[in-house]
Amino acid sequence: MRLIRESFSLFRGRFLYRNSRNPRFRPYVSAANGRNEDRGSSNKNIKDSAEVVIIGGGVVGVSIAYHLARLGLPNVVLLEKSELTAGSTWHAAGLTAFYHPGINMKKVHYYSINLFSQLEEETGQNLSFHRPGSIRLATTAKRMDEFHYQMQRQGWHQAPQMIIDVQKILEYFPLLNTDKILGGLYNPLDGHIDPYSLTMALASGARKYGADIICGKPVTGLKLRNDGKWEINTSDGTVTAKHVVNATGFWAYEVGKMIGLELPLVPIHHQYIVTSSIPEVKALKKEPPVLRHLEGSFYLRKERDGLLVGPYEHQDKMKLCEDWIINGVPPGFGKELFQPDLDRLTDHLEVAMDLVPVLRTANIQTTVSGPIMYTPDLSPLVGPFIDYPNLWMAAGFGYGIIHSGGIGKYLADWIITGEPPYDLIETDPNRFSKWTTRNYVFEKARESYGMNNSYTYPKEERWAGRPTTRVPTIYNQLLNSGAEMGFHAGWEQPAWFASKSDKKGYIPSFRRTNWFEPVGRECNLVLNAIGIIDLSPFGKLELLGKDATAFLDRIVANNVPKVGTTNISHMLSSSGRVYSELTVTTLAADHFFIVTGSGSELHDLRWMKEYASKWNSQVSFKNVTDEMACLGIAGPLSREVLLKLTNNPVTNKEFPFLHIRNIDVAGVPVRAMRISYTGELGWELYHKKEDTSKLYSALLEAGKQHGIGNFGTYALNSLR
Repeated sequence: MRLIRESFSLFRGRFLYRNSRNPRFRPYVSAANGRNEDRGSSNKNIKDSAEVVIIGGGVVGVSIAYHLARLGLPNVVLLEKSELTAGSTWHAAGLTAFYHPGINMKKVHYYSINLFSQLEEETGQNLSFHRPGSIRLATTAKRMDEFHYQMQRQGWHQAPQMIIDVQKILEYFPLLNTDKILGGLYNPLDGHIDPYSLTMALASGARKYGADIICGKPVTGLKLRNDGKWEINTSDGTVTAKHVVNATGFWAYEVGKMIGLELPLVPIHHQYIVTSSIPEVKALKKEPPVLRHLEGSFYLRKERDGLLVGPYEHQDKMKLCEDWIINGVPPGFGKELFQPDLDRLTDHLEVAMDLVPVLRTANIQTTVSGPIMYTPDLSPLVGPFIDYPNLWMAAGFGYGIIHSGGIGKYLADWIITGEPPYDLIETDPNRFSKWTTRNYVFEKARESYGMNNSYTYPKEERWAGRPTTRVPTIYNQLLNSGAEMGFHAGWEQPAWFASKSDKKGYIPSFRRTNWFEPVGRECNLVLNAIGIIDLSPFGKLELLGKDATAFLDRIVANNVPKVGTTNISHMLSSSGRVYSELTVTTLAADHFFIVTGSGSELHDLRWMKEYASKWNSQVSFKNVTDEMACLGIAGPLSREVLLKLTNNPVTNKEFPFLHIRNIDVAGVPVRAMRISYTGELGWELYHKKEDTSKLYSALLEAGKQHGIGNFGTYALNSLR
């Protein structure tokens, strides 16, 4: 127990805010000339104008500057308030991993690691890039299930990944106690890099290709001009730019406030320890892989001749910097750290000592406790922001080192070409809107950090901060009917319905679980009778104006539907690539109703507004998502139920597929669209949200003799 019992007092005697005794925080030395690398030019004058101004000199901001300049964009300027790497970059643990539990972000990781592998040769800067591989350890059968699930998600990606047995794990890391280990997920080309050296190499490359990096020039204000350009006020004058990028790390919230944005960000206290030299570690002939003990919720790797251990505390022990959001980041905070709190790490370090027994006799040389920025869902904010032309976000990186290369290339491509190189909708900065309260951000960030190493389930739900204000009008009626809720873009929406005999609640699994049979029951209901579903979370947009038809004809890869009809169209980028999928309905020659997925609401609206502005189209947009509800009915008996509630004709001849009619249903005016995601006969009934309860009750009553029942999104997606 020496690590635990002695290190607390040992630490308090040794801790320095900028601990130069730790090799992680040494001044950068160039391998080429042995001299301290220039950290940025503080004596440069601010230019009057630039093509792009990047605010923030952390690894992400410098990577964006590097990639923009490398791609040939002239007049790229990066402004840093103090010195490069100040903020979260300098104290990062520097892990580099091909692994990501999602799909799209794997591309970001892949590019980053490949960039790091050639950057040293390109710039002549020593990166201290280690590639011993990494192993995610399974100590439960459920975790092994997850590894097999993740192998399915990795198959079409280029990076190698494999499941290995205990014997192989011990071969790679011979100091382990393998008693509780069942297997591992092995990524042989993972590793870690020195964040300071990486940033300086990117900065060197950025300057080589023509970018200006100016330090010691804090940004004091932002203003969007009438001509669409940005004025960036600094302590040393004003620069006008076509594009501005907010890459300011834990200052990103402050910079957003300069133009009235309250970004969904909060800094978190992250801690890791570095031990002094351990003889058994020093004696290893080969650097062992980075370990991630998922149940213990920590990463562990070799650091010089010792070990570095970085826990992610459970949400009831971790600490947010709420005061920074409420009162602002302390002035001058840059390369400082927090007072550490090892009590929060005790449980994790106990597991680490059980896993690597030599830790028990080790001394803690340094404890790092610094801020890292989190969003509510752990994915960063990357891309343009709606209603703020050419304002780009690159903020909220809980893993800025591994994201830096890929995000730098991704944003540079988008800024230069006008379209993203591939889909990263999970990082869209517009995914959080007016329903995202400050308390929601705090609760979800605490949950996301605390569940950092939790299982990544299919159909995963997380419950902090719910429900938000975005609940259906019939929320309580749905709950009383057995609804088990899912969460989509702030909305609560039934995922499935439990009967009295079903096992209720959220019981996630990589195998069949409690909702398997109920979802099958709901599928049969829709296939053979009639089901009803709340589709209110759909993004619902109105497009109006004399150029509306011409605008749509240009932006979607389909014919504009005739008045009173609907089609499914793909909205295209300027190069003809698919940006999103929409349902387009023509209400009049100058009036269109556009429906998109709940997660694409502002993603798609922003794109349309951008191109309407570029083409000087005389159109206007109205987002009616929150004021208009939708109930869907689907199944072979849906027409019989509808006939009981309306005097309007609904026969196949008079109301064909992909047509729309304004009709009354049970006395409720509805915009009825004959379409269903299930493929069965059905209608989507759009109406004012205050009428939902009346319409829902009437449909259930009229459908009793036909066996009507509720169905949720799990059945919907199965049938579609």
